[in-house]
Amino acid sequence: MNNYIKYLLRLAVVAIAAFWAHMLILKGIDADGLWSQTGYTLSQMYSFCFVSSVAVVVLTLLAQWSMPKNLGFIFLGLVVIQAIASYIYIKDGLNKFENDFIEYNFLATFFVFLVFRGLCGAECS
Repeated sequence: MNNYIKYLLRLAVVAIAAFWAHMLILKGIDADGLWSQTGYTLSQMYSFCFVSSVAVVVLTLLAQWSMPKNLGFIFLGLVVIQAIASYIYIKDGLNKFENDFIEYNFLATFFVFLVFRGLCGAECS
């Protein structure tokens, strides 16, 4: 159980570090003012991805305990469900800007968490 807590703490550290790096990049290219024209904020995007990633981790750990032989299929199913939930979350912001501001920011946020789960997911099992 101790390894699972470490995994969730690492997820929190990566989320906070990626958020601040993302924020600094947007400030560096003077694009942080575009958030006022959207119905989203960068912190909302990171919060959504963090909460959905924690849900995937918890459900994966429960599946590992109850059905270890089907863990791969369950993980893939959970990631697909998370991708669908992400689309539902972001669909109102799609195609609002000519430069795809929302799309690129959400894609970067989504992939930070996706890559983290992919790289560190084997450690939990």
